[in-house]
Order: sequence, then C-alpha cells, then structure tokens
Amino acid sequence: MDKPNISEMIIQYEKDKDMTDTQFAFESHLSVERVHNLKSGDYEPTADELKTVKEYIKLHQ
Repeated sequence: MDKPNISEMIIQYEKDKDMTDTQFAFESHLSVERVHNLKSGDYEPTADELKTVKEYIKLHQ
C-alpha cells in the first residue's frame, strides 16, 4: 500500500483532532495559504514543508 500523500496526511490529522486549517497552520508554523494549497494537491510541497508537516503530526498524535 502506498504511503499517504501530504494532503491526505493533513486532512486525516485535522479530522482526527477536530482542527481547522487555521489551527493547523498556526501550530505547525505554516501559512494558512500553504496549508490550503497542500491540501488541494495543486501545490508541490518543498522539502522543508514536507519535513515540517511530518514532524508536527508525529509529535502531536
């Protein structure tokens, strides 16, 4: 099975934690616009953004 992509990771995390994009952006230190773009799948994350999201989710599960 494939690893979930960044958009799926964010969507599932927000759903599990009952968070908004704004809350996720604030706590992960990304802009709300970046979170929206990452979730849409229309934006390719940078290596730093990918690392930030993965580390944030791992630390807060």
